[in-house]
Amino acid sequence: MSRIDRSKIKVRKRGYQFRPFRPTAKHERPLIDANLPLDSELMAFERNGERRVLLVKEMIYHHVAQGELAGEPYLISF
Repeated sequence: MSRIDRSKIKVRKRGYQFRPFRPTAKHERPLIDANLPLDSELMAFERNGERRVLLVKEMIYHHVAQGELAGEPYLISF
């Protein structure tokens, strides 16, 4: 016997419930210019000398970020 109440399951017919975050050039700025609170939590990653930093609060919402770094695709999940 299943413990899942199938009458309460809702399946979205189209797309993601949370769209993957796809940072673009408009999202990029030096951290010093971002005016972030000192207690901001960040996720940082690097490939071949190129770096990206994402806000943890954005990743909590989106769960996935994907894009290109150093000419190669990346996917970060949280």
